[in-house]
Amino acid sequence: MDLKEKRKSELDSQKNQRKEEVIFAALEVFKKQGIESTKMTDIAEKAEVGVASVYRYFKTKPDLAVEVACRFWQEEISELYKYYTDEEFFNKNGITKVKEILEVFSKLYKEHTEFIRFIDEFDRYVVKEKISKEKLKAYEESIIDLKAICVDAINAGKEDGTIREDLSNDQFYFSISHALMSLCQKLILRGDVLESDEYVNGEEQIKMIIEMAIKFVS
Repeated sequence: MDLKEKRKSELDSQKNQRKEEVIFAALEVFKKQGIESTKMTDIAEKAEVGVASVYRYFKTKPDLAVEVACRFWQEEISELYKYYTDEEFFNKNGITKVKEILEVFSKLYKEHTEFIRFIDEFDRYVVKEKISKEKLKAYEESIIDLKAICVDAINAGKEDGTIREDLSNDQFYFSISHALMSLCQKLILRGDVLESDEYVNGEEQIKMIIEMAIKFVS
């Protein structure tokens, strides 16, 4: 590598580092102030860069919000994914794997409330700003990893006889994941609205939905 190439490599590395700092700063500001209320100048101030630098990396706030959502999902969920790739999990039957995968929503509810709040606000921001499906492709790829793990578990269950063969993998996964995520968001964001909401605690409600899903597929 000659001097010119070395200098270019150093500049690219510095540029990537500054971009990462902007993403991290945006996440912190979004969590504190909300996506809608945050201005690009707020993010620039947090990242200790000029606002022109923020716009150099991200042309619009929606572009930055999508990138932040991708990163937040990857960072929060990656730790939860690790168990699903080890030998202990691999050696279990299909129905047990599916149950343990769905239990990730219990962990989200108990341990990742900030993440649930952010995803709910991000979803509403996407609708308000009419962010195109094309721009959301990277975000969709970030969240689809759990589907692949779940579908593999379903197929394993069909092979070992613990899951019924006529089950539609996609229909089951999207229906149950949407139901569980919506319940987590309702419990975390809106809490007990009616007196009857206090009859069963949130964790037990999530557990019941998972048990119903397992009975449905077996």
